[in-house]
Amino acid sequence: MTDELLASLDAKRDDFLEALANVDADLVTVPGVMEDWSVRDLVVHVAAWAEHASHALELASAGRGAEFDYSTHQTDAMNERILAEGRSTSPAAALAREEAAFTDFRERVAALDPALLRHRLGNGDTVADVIRYDGPDHYAEHTAHLRAWFEDDTEE
Repeated sequence: MTDELLASLDAKRDDFLEALANVDADLVTVPGVMEDWSVRDLVVHVAAWAEHASHALELASAGRGAEFDYSTHQTDAMNERILAEGRSTSPAAALAREEAAFTDFRERVAALDPALLRHRLGNGDTVADVIRYDGPDHYAEHTAHLRAWFEDDTEE
């Protein structure tokens, strides 16, 4: 299962990076890609959630998974905090943060004891669930936002 999670994580991040490559550099800080979010804000957002997953994996690996008490009721507040951080971050710093967050997350998944994937964390989710929703599912969600805003889907 670890190999499948890694393959999915890699593929969905590659899709995200491909969509980012289509972004006009002049529009990186312009709101609108997702409500009033800019591309820079979205990159910081994806990075922060990869860091969130890394934290869960760190706790699970240390036998402290019960301390991971994230609830979906916290999502909006977390996203608002992340958005505020993103607004004061340069586009280059946002990309560097995402690269570092992804690399750390991927390394933690690769090093994870496969038996921990079924381990339930303090919030009731399994480690595999957290990897999926903060990793490949999250990249896919925001790849769709980038593509919808920047790619011309009309046939020529």
